[in-house]
Amino acid sequence: MALSQHPLPEPPSYMEYQGILFPAINIKQESLEAVKMFEIRDDDVVIVTYPKSGTNWMYEVVHKILTGKKENITPVGLEFWPPGKQPSYIQLRETPSPRLMYTHLQHQLAPPGLAAPVNKLSHNILQVKVIVVLRNPKDICVSFYHYCQKHAYLKNPESWEHHNRDFLDGKMVFGGDYFDQVLGWWQMRNDPHFLFVKYEDMKKDFRSSVKTIAAFLEKELTDEHLNLILNSCSLESMRKALTESGTSRNTIVRKGMVGDWKNHFSAEESARFDQKYRERMAGTGLEFDFE
Repeated sequence: MALSQHPLPEPPSYMEYQGILFPAINIKQESLEAVKMFEIRDDDVVIVTYPKSGTNWMYEVVHKILTGKKENITPVGLEFWPPGKQPSYIQLRETPSPRLMYTHLQHQLAPPGLAAPVNKLSHNILQVKVIVVLRNPKDICVSFYHYCQKHAYLKNPESWEHHNRDFLDGKMVFGGDYFDQVLGWWQMRNDPHFLFVKYEDMKKDFRSSVKTIAAFLEKELTDEHLNLILNSCSLESMRKALTESGTSRNTIVRKGMVGDWKNHFSAEESARFDQKYRERMAGTGLEFDFE
């Protein structure tokens, strides 16, 4: 008697939109089209990141600066359409101000009010504030590799070598080409609506980073408020809270260290990365710490 054969689960499908791959299960073309017309409000705070740059970390820091509350919240990503739920752009449209959201979108796919905020003449009106978190591409590549292995809606990399090549070739989900995404937003560095924060700087001096972010958000922190943020948003606290959350976010925080790429990259891979990095970053004024 033949044993019953259980069909293998279908691999997750990706959708390509303007040359960028998106997981079909939680991002649809309809939502990406709608985002282009999404209205950004004057008092919105938007966090922009390439995936695995510290999105959840920054989201918690900003949430706690704005509210003073200790509990963690689930971030709302502008372009996402969670299975069985309303698209995020509709949820956000119905959310009262002030709103906090994030996006991994490249600059050219973002809503006009985010990609090129308009200055308001009245000093009494709050203006949209955009925090762009940047992280060195080698550590992002490693973090993305491990992340893809833990989430069923993403394709499991065939191998580290294959993933490394795909990353360098710009074939990553959500953000597409790392250099296109980062440099697209970096062109806004002189716009007062934007604050650029490096992941490595947050690791090096978290207290100073929190103060800088609070000043940008025009929030004065008491010593008690500052200490609440420093304690509850340390990577160890975040890891513990997310691990115990009972949600799909329980694997988000892995090592969170700077320089973990050295445990994965071969000399040849590192040299290939360095060459691409020099070519794309030349003359931009953007530099990273890699260890």
